[in-house]
Amino acid sequence: MIEDITPKGCMEFAIATEELGAKIYTRLAAKFSGNKDIAQIFTRLAEDERVHKRQFAELLKRAPADEGISNSPEKHEYLKAMSLSEFFSHHRGPFQDMEKIQGRDDALQKALDFEKATLSFYKAVEDVLGINEPLTQVIEAERNHIVVLMKALLVEGSKFRSLQERWP
Repeated sequence: MIEDITPKGCMEFAIATEELGAKIYTRLAAKFSGNKDIAQIFTRLAEDERVHKRQFAELLKRAPADEGISNSPEKHEYLKAMSLSEFFSHHRGPFQDMEKIQGRDDALQKALDFEKATLSFYKAVEDVLGINEPLTQVIEAERNHIVVLMKALLVEGSKFRSLQERWP
């Protein structure tokens, strides 16, 4: 859960979330190295998360210390609520013990749920802080990740396209 409800705090939380995602997806790629298609999905997701981390780092450099979020209890509580997710915990959560992940579909479902939680938080940040191009690009990429993961769950052997490519 996010503690510092400021533009800078939101960007720092997003950076930590993307770092966590990259680590998780790298570990999942290794875990499923025997399944080339699934390992490729997780490898590309990890790469995209690293790109997102850099994008948020750039946003952090430009973020004002406080843009009135603390003056609006509703905005403050909204962002705090959207940051409540088992996925944002570095100490617990569904990815803490990779041995408990029960196969391909379980891993893909957990990744899908992680992407949904991340997208929801980033949309809340956008709702509160306003629209800007780098944040919009990350939100669009998260949406793409959700579609990719859903398709992988539904279609055995589906191919993942990276952030730079679009699904037909």
